[in-house]
Amino acid sequence: DEDDRTMGELFYCMIDELADITFHHSLQILVEAMFESVKEIFQPTEEQMERFTKAFISRLPKYMQEALSPSLVA
Repeated sequence: DEDDRTMGELFYCMIDELADITFHHSLQILVEAMFESVKEIFQPTEEQMERFTKAFISRLPKYMQEALSPSLVA
């Protein structure tokens, strides 16, 4: 007398979690690649890079800001 819907719900919770992990990882890769390109092409000072990083991240939607690692946001 088990309810099969219980397992289905668990499956969808797991899939949603995996999708979030993939999103977070993908966003991290893109942002890091962009920052490295900016450093290579424009050769900003450390202060300029910090200002750029803060300005860029502040313009992202909140859910994207929260998805980035603390090392990029700090």
